[in-house]
Parts: sequence; structure tokens; C-alpha cells
Amino acid sequence: MRTFTKAIVTIGSAIALTAGTIPSVSADDEAAIKYRQAVMKAVGGHMGGAVAIIKGKVPYKVDLVAHAAGLDAMANAAANAFKHKTSGGKTRAKPNIWEDAGDFSQKIEDFKKATADFLAAAKSGGPAAAGAKLGAVGDSCKGCHKKYRAKKS
Repeated sequence: MRTFTKAIVTIGSAIALTAGTIPSVSADDEAAIKYRQAVMKAVGGHMGGAVAIIKGKVPYKVDLVAHAAGLDAMANAAANAFKHKTSGGKTRAKPNIWEDAGDFSQKIEDFKKATADFLAAAKSGGPAAAGAKLGAVGDSCKGCHKKYRAKKS
């Protein structure tokens, strides 16, 4: 019986000592993380749709402007999505987003310009003209992801 009591006390002490070291995520942080992830998922969806149309993999040329507009809207949403600094939680956003806010903001502005140019090309010239602008959108995505997004674990 004594050994059992010692084991319980030891386990309880270990839990108490480590409880303070487990990072907690506030409800506000969790909501901000989920919002950012939703915005980025929408970017990926619109990018995938636009690429499929431009490469001729699907016959939905009429939807190209909708995807370009979606990308443009999400680029603007991305500017707001990262205003709330978060720590901890299930996210691939690196802390240097907020530590190097000036550079990150410039990358968001580059993304917004690239999507605006892509939208204008999609409206005026269709898939061929939009295709010429799509690379800049992808490059602007990579510019942030390379520096500010952690690899999948």
C-alpha cells in the first residue's frame, strides 16, 4: 500500500510540475489561427482552380475571373489575417512574422499587387493573359512561405 501511495504522489507531482510548461492557447489566438488557415486554404483552392483552367485541364474558362477575384479578395484578407500575433497553437506561422513585421507587410503588399494584376489580366485577356501573370502570384506566395511558414511536422 505504501508503494502505491508513493507512486501516486510521484505521478501527481510530475503532472503538477509540468502543467505550467505546456503552452496554452487562448480562445482569441485559436480563433485567429483558424481564420488565417481558412484564408490560406481559400487561396490554395482558388490557385488550384485557376491553374487547372489556364493549363486547360478543365473546360471552365468562364470561371477564371471568379478564381482571380477570389485570389485578390483573399490577398486583402491575408493582410488582416496576420494582425493578431499568436503564440503556440496548431499553426505553421513562424514568430518572425511579427518580429519582422515590416518585411512581412511588404510581402503581403507584393501578394496583393500580384493578385490584382492577375485579376486585371483574367478580365481583359482570358487564360492566356492571366497565365502570364500567374507566375508572379506563385512567386509572391513562395516569398512568404519560404521565410514565414514552418515545414510540416
